[in-house]
Amino acid sequence: MSNKEVENGSFSVMALESGIKYATLEEAPDVPLLIEIVGIRPDDLAKISQRFEIDLEDLKDVQDLDERPRLQIEDKFTMMVFRVPVDIRVQDREYSTNPIGVFTNGRDIVVVQNEVVPLRTKRLRKKILLGTTASEIIYRWLEVIIHSFEYTLDLIEETINKTEADIMTDIYPSQLEWFFQLSRDAIFMETSLKANMKVLRRLMRFNVVGRMILDEDRLEELEVDLQQQVELSAIYRELIANAMSAYDSIVSHNLNRVIKTLTSISLLVTVPTLIASIYGMNVQLPFEHESAAFLFIIFVSLCITAPLLILLRKKGLV
Repeated sequence: MSNKEVENGSFSVMALESGIKYATLEEAPDVPLLIEIVGIRPDDLAKISQRFEIDLEDLKDVQDLDERPRLQIEDKFTMMVFRVPVDIRVQDREYSTNPIGVFTNGRDIVVVQNEVVPLRTKRLRKKILLGTTASEIIYRWLEVIIHSFEYTLDLIEETINKTEADIMTDIYPSQLEWFFQLSRDAIFMETSLKANMKVLRRLMRFNVVGRMILDEDRLEELEVDLQQQVELSAIYRELIANAMSAYDSIVSHNLNRVIKTLTSISLLVTVPTLIASIYGMNVQLPFEHESAAFLFIIFVSLCITAPLLILLRKKGLV
């Protein structure tokens, strides 16, 4: 696809039927077009609004990172908003998902993205370019959205497995912080998937959207795939919760062991400390004039401490 690279994204134009690519929207003839915007600029939205008679405010709604999934059918265009995952490998971020807008008048189709949708491979993205109708592009973009969640959930599963292994051995504060972020991501993923499901099911209730006739069987297949991702996100959220519970239990167990060990060590140190304290008093004491008194006191302390140490070791307290 021919791209006009911009500072914060790209603007691409392609004729649906012929596959011819154009550098700018102005160069494109009056034929069915596929427009894809990554990184939204006001000038791009104004051109789209004027060329395809799409409400500019609706186009700008996609810029709102809190925008919820919805289906909006107007006289001249249909607007579909879905939420897609961001790259969760980037830890310094505010959102787990962001909106993507799909606009169509039945002939042309415009896809507005805040960021590139994360995918395992570029195969699905290339398949979009093979579509020759607006409805076919919608089906393939729905597949991209579903597989982006599948890819992101796979990353979550991989991190869960690694963190569970770390929990059973040793875990560092930075790993725990990342795991907390992952827990937050999983919750937002599930919420976004459920909202996307509502939009898809609403699409299924309409036989015709604008000038497009939708294939119910195709939409049902996409619904099954999306439902699988919803169930997986719920499973991973539970796995994260279980891992955190296991971590809490291990921390409590280790803390108890440390307290027991410290108590046992204190008990061992108490005996020689007590004897030394007694013989440090400025009063008349036995053996105070004996030259071997010091060695005798050390011997008595060892005789008392050694059996106590053996007993504590047998009980696994030190």
